[in-house]
Amino acid sequence: MDVDVVIVTFNRLEKLKKALASYERQTKSFRNLIVVNNHSTDGTFEYLETWKAQEAPFSKHVISTDDNLGGSGGYFLGQKKAMELKADWVFLADDDAYAEPDMLERFYEYAETSDLSQVSAVCGTVFHTDGSIDLNHRSRCLRKGKRFVYRTASTPEDYGKASFEVDYLSYVGSFINGKAMARVGTVDASFFIFWDDSEHSLRLKKFGRIICVPSIRIVHDDMAPVSHQNAEVQPVLVSWKDYYLERNEVVMYKRHFPWAALHQLRMTLKDRLKGKGREDAYAQVKWEAIKDAWLGRMGKHRIYKPGWEIRKSN
Repeated sequence: MDVDVVIVTFNRLEKLKKALASYERQTKSFRNLIVVNNHSTDGTFEYLETWKAQEAPFSKHVISTDDNLGGSGGYFLGQKKAMELKADWVFLADDDAYAEPDMLERFYEYAETSDLSQVSAVCGTVFHTDGSIDLNHRSRCLRKGKRFVYRTASTPEDYGKASFEVDYLSYVGSFINGKAMARVGTVDASFFIFWDDSEHSLRLKKFGRIICVPSIRIVHDDMAPVSHQNAEVQPVLVSWKDYYLERNEVVMYKRHFPWAALHQLRMTLKDRLKGKGREDAYAQVKWEAIKDAWLGRMGKHRIYKPGWEIRKSN
């Protein structure tokens, strides 16, 4: 079984070093490690040139871009490379995620004792650095009629099982079946960032099940995004991230839950006609995102680029 690892990185060199070291310490090895350097400016390019020349029990591939293509664009390049190399399974993780030493070994154990012919993906447990489980990385889709779609996170009880099924996975600690990806395609690079792995999950589900195996473990050294949702404790009213969160969610709904997407659009238009939120910074960005989603304007926005934000006035 040929497993290729794909990591996307952007300006987090010290975390990337820890991530790469975690794969070099695996008790069971894999075939290729593919690093997509998303136009980093912090010395990552130079470091990877040195790292690539060092011996390892796996082959190393580095893809450097001429622009920041976002997580979606980076994962697209990495997945495409792994498929060109004819990987049986493609493992995906961020540059701030550190695999436990036996992570690959646990995956092989599960694969050897399970029928994976109708499985699209196998994902593991994502831990915070404090040792607690991040339940939001593995979630389920619930529907109520045609108009309402809910997302519910996995539960602590799920992780007491040998395995459990989910509808959505994140690209932190997930193995994608190469046959499933050949059938349903890679990640949509035009998302730029956010919801790309969720939309891909829904396509993968058309091939087969997505199984979470708690014994496969990875630590995610991330921070919560600044957003309008925590504006009371943050000086930022709205940021570039909010635009992509809103736009890409609508696009995902349009593709997979069209009636729910239409209902959401009707409710938003109703509020706009009543004048609700017209003076609110977040509501304005949300409206731009929804319009772009319905008009098919994807990719990196000319205004809402990384770093853009509106801050609270003192």
